[in-house]
Amino acid sequence: MKLRLTIANKISIGFGILLLFVIMTSVSTFKNIQKNLDLNREISHHYLPSVNEVTDLSLKITNSKILIVNWVTESQDTKYKNQLKKLHETDYKKIEQRLDSLSQSWTEKNKAEYDTIKQSVNSLFREHEKIMNRLETPEDYNTQTSININEEQMVIVLTDQILLKLAILLENFNSVTDNSISEMDKSFEDIKQIIRWSTAILFFVILIIAFSMIRALIVPINKIKTNISLMSQGRIPDELKQVRSDEIGEMDKSMNELIHGLRKITQFSNEIGKENYKSKFTPLSEEDELGNSLILMRENLKKASEEAEIRRIENHQRSWASQGLAEFGELLRESKEDLEELTNQILTRLVRYLGANIGGLFIINDDDKNDTYLELVAFYAYDRRKYVEKRINIGENLVGQCVLENETIFMNDIPKDYIHITSGTGKDNPKSLLIVPLKLNEEVYGVVELASFTNIEPYQVEFVEKIGESIASTISSAKININTAKLLQESNEKSERLTKQEEETRRQIEEMQKSMALIKKEEEIQNTENQNLIDINNLEINKLREINIEIGNEIKDMNTKYNNILAAVDNSLGSYSLSFSGEILDANDLYLSLTGITLNEIKGRKLEDFMQEEKIQNPEFQNFMSSLLTGRIYRKENQYFFNKKEKWFFETFTPLYDEDEKFSKIICLVTDMTASVENERKLQSEMDKANKTIKKLKDRML
Repeated sequence: MKLRLTIANKISIGFGILLLFVIMTSVSTFKNIQKNLDLNREISHHYLPSVNEVTDLSLKITNSKILIVNWVTESQDTKYKNQLKKLHETDYKKIEQRLDSLSQSWTEKNKAEYDTIKQSVNSLFREHEKIMNRLETPEDYNTQTSININEEQMVIVLTDQILLKLAILLENFNSVTDNSISEMDKSFEDIKQIIRWSTAILFFVILIIAFSMIRALIVPINKIKTNISLMSQGRIPDELKQVRSDEIGEMDKSMNELIHGLRKITQFSNEIGKENYKSKFTPLSEEDELGNSLILMRENLKKASEEAEIRRIENHQRSWASQGLAEFGELLRESKEDLEELTNQILTRLVRYLGANIGGLFIINDDDKNDTYLELVAFYAYDRRKYVEKRINIGENLVGQCVLENETIFMNDIPKDYIHITSGTGKDNPKSLLIVPLKLNEEVYGVVELASFTNIEPYQVEFVEKIGESIASTISSAKININTAKLLQESNEKSERLTKQEEETRRQIEEMQKSMALIKKEEEIQNTENQNLIDINNLEINKLREINIEIGNEIKDMNTKYNNILAAVDNSLGSYSLSFSGEILDANDLYLSLTGITLNEIKGRKLEDFMQEEKIQNPEFQNFMSSLLTGRIYRKENQYFFNKKEKWFFETFTPLYDEDEKFSKIICLVTDMTASVENERKLQSEMDKANKTIKKLKDRML
């Protein structure tokens, strides 16, 4: 049977010859390189470290020579003495240990030389120790035991002998190293010759193999290359005619299958480009990477198209929520003094923005702490606002339950007859119901209820919850403003009462002046018989006039003080806080300045400590703390004594709640009435004097 050489056989024979030649060359080269590596390892691991250690030892011995001479000549030089001690105790021992380890790989001659050196060094160090022991302190240098010249010369001679032996040992190591380097150079030269001849032979062998392969491969491969070139340009060539049975023929067959597969891939890609993700395609095989990649691409494009649609919806929802938050933020930032008008605008805007059909806004009414309930303040249905008075207790129906649980209620299955939406076609139940608590820092201020014929989406629920926090903050601020306005109104009413008291005082003084003028006129028509009495009366009248002038000045002073009090009320008030056991917890600087005592002096004490006993026993004072526990505000003008100084304060006691809606402490706002009370007392005293004087005058005239 005739042997048919295929392309694979021809290439195998050619490369077999090349491989055999390369193996032979590689083995020879490897042997030379391994030899060089062994020599290099021996030099680097044994001889070079040995040379370094012997050199280091030589330096240490030389240094010891200098140090021992210095020890003998210098009594106070402790620095060099310490160096010599360190050399004996640690430095030499370390070098000795390393040399003992390295000497294991030395020749017997070098080992013997090294042992001799060690003995000499030990002898040298014993001589050192003798000298060091005899000259241990500065006093030893002045005694008769000083070192003689012979001993010193013996140390120097012994040191020179050791250095000479170390030099001989170094020369031995250098000689071995030079021989190893020479062997390495010769080995490298052999490698160069092997590489030169191998390169020349390999070049001629490759030429022969290449010439024999060109005729069998280049022509058919050029045809295949032409088709591949066309495919690289994106063109699909015609199929090749299969005439050979060798590997080239198999390549032609594979090329034809590839061309056929590319036509199918082109058709499939066109269908995907038309977004026809249901187009069918069968890969050329299970390992067809391009075909499987196209199927994966189809699935990924289909998935990406679906995800793009989801992202578009999510972006629309985020944009819708952001725009809504901006619009409501602008609405809530507007200053609204009318809480009802503000809540109606909020509810109207919210219902329209969500596209709901009906809505209600409830606010917690806690004016009476014993009766807290939800009050409907805004109602919206089909673009018509309805003001309906409606009360819902906490926990009652879904709205009250929302406040009680402090959670959003969202229902698509609304209870029958719970709520109806009236339109042009009649009444019907809504499809979705959303009840959201208006809470800020976990404190609920109200509830918003929305109903719609259409489904309320989750992102709309989340939007209403976010808006709920802003609405709760606005409601909280509005309530604070209302309470502030109420306190200001009470302050103004107090000021008006004080003004009326001033007018009444002025009126009484004017009447007194008229009476005095009438009395003066009657005095002028008295007869001469009562001249002495008239003179006396004139003296009394003059005194009364002086009193009237003083009263007028005091009234002016009162007006000034009252005006100052009003200005202080407008700016700030004295205040302090009480526990429900009656102990003072804290006080501001204005109150402390009014009382004239420090915070440490008043903190922890009770109001009774600054009152008279008769005031403490007053039933009204005994019951005012229990009255505050009902949540009521208590106002009273009270008398106190601080450091034996009398003070009159008009006080407003207000109980405060904590986060659990329990009474935490009492805040008291204080207006200093001491000056007013003293002026009233003084005025009353002067009026009493004036009345007595008038009565005396009338009695005398009669």
